[in-house]
Amino acid sequence: MAEINMDELLENLAQCRRCGICRNAVYEDLGFNGVCPVWRNSSGFETSFMRGRIQVAQALLDGRLEKTAENMESIYTCMLCGNCTEICPAEFDPAKTLEQVREVLAEAPNDARDDVVERILAHLNPYEDDNSIRRNWVEEVGFDVPTKASIIYYTGCTAGMRLPTIAISTAKILKAAAQDFGVLEEEPCCGSVMIRTGKVESAKENAERIKIAFDQAGAERIVVSCPGCLNTLKTDFPERFGIELPEVIHIVEFAAEIIRNGDLDFRGLGEKRKVTYHDPCHLGRELGIYEAPREILRAIPGIELVEMETKRAAALCCGSGGGVRSYDPDLAKRIGADRIRQALETGADVLATACPFCVNNLEEGARQEGSSIGVADIVDLLADSL
Repeated sequence: MAEINMDELLENLAQCRRCGICRNAVYEDLGFNGVCPVWRNSSGFETSFMRGRIQVAQALLDGRLEKTAENMESIYTCMLCGNCTEICPAEFDPAKTLEQVREVLAEAPNDARDDVVERILAHLNPYEDDNSIRRNWVEEVGFDVPTKASIIYYTGCTAGMRLPTIAISTAKILKAAAQDFGVLEEEPCCGSVMIRTGKVESAKENAERIKIAFDQAGAERIVVSCPGCLNTLKTDFPERFGIELPEVIHIVEFAAEIIRNGDLDFRGLGEKRKVTYHDPCHLGRELGIYEAPREILRAIPGIELVEMETKRAAALCCGSGGGVRSYDPDLAKRIGADRIRQALETGADVLATACPFCVNNLEEGARQEGSSIGVADIVDLLADSL
């Protein structure tokens, strides 16, 4: 497993110029109008954005601050969304650096994180005691889905256990394009939340389980619904754990590919809809996938795509990433509501995204905002149009 170079980590933390543009800089030509969603939706103290977090991290690492739950708060109330990284003039990646700080301080108190890790290791998911229910949605698709195939659809915890319509829609799209696929009989969590919150040793244990499961299923290509799963399986597994998997792609990449090949026949949604798109952080800033979801939306008859003020690399986070949804649910919901307000400014009927975790938190944000705007995963819109 890749070890953190402490000298390099401390050097990266020292790169911060204390300029503060990671807080609320406005660069119209770059699309940035406000940068840190936590700062926008919390106390506004120095420790609520990256400049202050870095100073706290330095003090924790050199012993000037005790590693108490209170002192660790600013380390864990960050989604690691990478918006600050996009605009930072210094020669380091603030979000990745803070993620490494969490790993070094993995034994510092964080009850929410520890509860999630314990659940994943015990039950293979962060939600339920019975992991087998994540495959219940298969019974609703109306056709057989084997447990072994060259194309494996890796459902993910949130689509499988909280938003099964996303899994059902994905299966319908694959079936409509005449793609034979399977779903693992026993699917472990990818471990993304463990990595983002610093519990990398535990994540490695889980990664080895996943590698065995894919090998036994005969996977040659892996399709995922969740960008967090995508980034973990595609990037973290080889870079952190030396685990190489077959090709891993997101369903929007797969769907855009089969649309370009003419493998889908559209019937339309039956009514015109104005749709705006939210770029998930892992899919966009982390992996640079911006065009595929927009290509899908433009291909669906009856959809008019309208963009929010902050989009693509400048898009504000939904509020749930980096372990924040479990660590501070109220903060996550406030940030989700902030994103909903941006969507409403476009006049859209539907806020679409390509991430079950984003859908979950944006729906909470809409409820908090008292808004009737629809929140949907792109695959649900695409499946409804077939």
